[in-house]
Amino acid sequence: MIYGRLVRVLVALCLLVATAHADPPGDCKAELDARHVAWKPAARSGIAIAVEITGPLGGVQFSSDDQKLVIDCSLAVSLDEAGRYLRGLGLTKASFVSAYSRRMVRGTNHLSKHSFGLAIDVATFGGPELGTLSVDRDYEQGLGDDVDCVGEPLTRGGAVLRILQCQLVRSGLFHLVLSPDYDDSHHDHFHLEAVPWRDRAGLRSATPAIH
Repeated sequence: MIYGRLVRVLVALCLLVATAHADPPGDCKAELDARHVAWKPAARSGIAIAVEITGPLGGVQFSSDDQKLVIDCSLAVSLDEAGRYLRGLGLTKASFVSAYSRRMVRGTNHLSKHSFGLAIDVATFGGPELGTLSVDRDYEQGLGDDVDCVGEPLTRGGAVLRILQCQLVRSGLFHLVLSPDYDDSHHDHFHLEAVPWRDRAGLRSATPAIH
């Protein structure tokens, strides 16, 4: 399909950017300031460097119907850097259904990384030309492999979401990038998870995200 050919070209071009590694990070809040991210201090149990994001991250506006975007600074930096991938696909908005939330990983007695402000669940992405893309409705499951990450999407929305997933997985900005392909619990969102700032040797990891 034509979308499959186009998306492979876009992924190849965008992933050239992801191969570069930044120097080991300094102070995380200073990094947000250097990136001109609008934020203010926050305090939440479990979050090592709690910040409330009050403006776009990487040119992308994150919003929710029922909560402010309070997360760990490390995740905020990853989302800000990842904004280039969203914008490159024409995406300027993202709605999340969960960010900070004290809870266990389903079926275990281990605290979820949401409990530490290190994870966000994004349900929709949007842009002026694309409209709103819903992970639940538009993501096409079962595509791609280790060689061809994207595969052959049948729709424009499916292609955009699949490209985005591949870029985020391979960017080194996240430890986990989970989609509807992972399990039924993620049928309607992308789960993006960063490592704590103290554990980051650089902005990007040389190891792609687990997915």
